[in-house]
Amino acid sequence: MSKLTDQSKIDPLHRTRTCLLPSQVEDSRYPASSIKYVYALHNHPYGSALSKSDIRFIVQEGAMHGFESQTREGVVRLSIVAFFSHDVANPTCDGFHQYVPVTGQLMRWTQTRGRWSCEQTGRVEWSGDGMDFAIKTATGPCFGGTP
Repeated sequence: MSKLTDQSKIDPLHRTRTCLLPSQVEDSRYPASSIKYVYALHNHPYGSALSKSDIRFIVQEGAMHGFESQTREGVVRLSIVAFFSHDVANPTCDGFHQYVPVTGQLMRWTQTRGRWSCEQTGRVEWSGDGMDFAIKTATGPCFGGTP
């Protein structure tokens, strides 16, 4: 599930613009406590990895709302996903980067002939005080599910 947003933050120093996903959503069809983040979806047009801001955002949301949600299909772990395309002129979904705070795993999913494959690209390791983190390179197979 993703949430669409029309909110943005502009950083004139770095000449960037980023989307701001809301921490709360009001939908009269559902009680407020039943609406949870499952995935935060966005795009990274040039294939770049998840940013430190992306990682901080999803951890803040997890701290506020929980890192796992019970669904009819079982427990779903919160994660952030950034789609990318290799062709800017004619973009397609060539793959996505994913971070799952519960496992600390950074993954890169790619698609070849309609089949998804996953490789671990790193691990997020938080400092003892929980205020800062480092991204450690880690390669190997992914664990814990399919896209």
